[in-house]
Amino acid sequence: MVWKHIKTLLREGYGIEAVPSRGYRLTSIPDILRHSDIVQGLGTTIVGIDIRLFSEVASTNTLAMEMAAQGAPDGAVVIAETQTGGKGRLGRTWISPAGNLYMSVILRPEVPASTAPLITLMGAVAVTHAIRRLCGLKAEIKWPNDILISGRKVCGLLTEMSAEQDRIRHIVLGIGVDVNMDLGALPGEVQACATTLAAASGTRIKRTELLRTILRELDQWYQVFTGGTADILKEWERLNMTVGNRVTVRGSVETLEGQATGIDDLGRLLILTDNGILHAVSAGDVSVQKK
Repeated sequence: MVWKHIKTLLREGYGIEAVPSRGYRLTSIPDILRHSDIVQGLGTTIVGIDIRLFSEVASTNTLAMEMAAQGAPDGAVVIAETQTGGKGRLGRTWISPAGNLYMSVILRPEVPASTAPLITLMGAVAVTHAIRRLCGLKAEIKWPNDILISGRKVCGLLTEMSAEQDRIRHIVLGIGVDVNMDLGALPGEVQACATTLAAASGTRIKRTELLRTILRELDQWYQVFTGGTADILKEWERLNMTVGNRVTVRGSVETLEGQATGIDDLGRLLILTDNGILHAVSAGDVSVQKK
């Protein structure tokens, strides 16, 4: 009976060696996410109420959208070790090797559809808090959906929504965090502007503990969001590295260059161009110009 359990642990990647006349000794623990480890003592009230863990999916966002359409509850979470078709903003691919965190959270806030873009800001605040709390790194938010450490991207967020008129059916908040992967797994042009939490901190990160910290922060800040958006906007501005800098914003129609002066109540970036016109930008790629 004992050997049966030992074989199961060996298949899961645990290092175990036999000690003559004494039994077995655990020598190493694999870097895998286990449902029982994630939920043990998690303590959240909404986010994480239902957790689905997969070794590989095409996209956690796609699967979460399907689950949401089938009635998955507010706060349900989809997590995968790897993705074969991870999605980024503007139709881009999110490269998803092993060693990172890929997750999507199903949310059903009873708020106007116009406030849906603020879910991305809420998620960025939560993840930034989690990274700072667990890793001791000065993570900062770059509008609209990136988290950076020392100017290099370590996390991206992608929000997708199903709505009718002014009512939200559900929102899926996708989060991808570069944790322990080998940066060599990324294309050269991506390596130049990316980092991992392990590289930035100089030590491997316990992914389960990071995931649990993110879920707790999301649970807290989601409840703040449903009670009103003012505190979300205030905390986002405190943690961001975009406002106050000269930026270039490349949109689908035009490119704007000017001073980022803040965000409005809908989460749009306010750009004061050199001709004195204030623009409210709802989407685009932002480059922060070095001072």
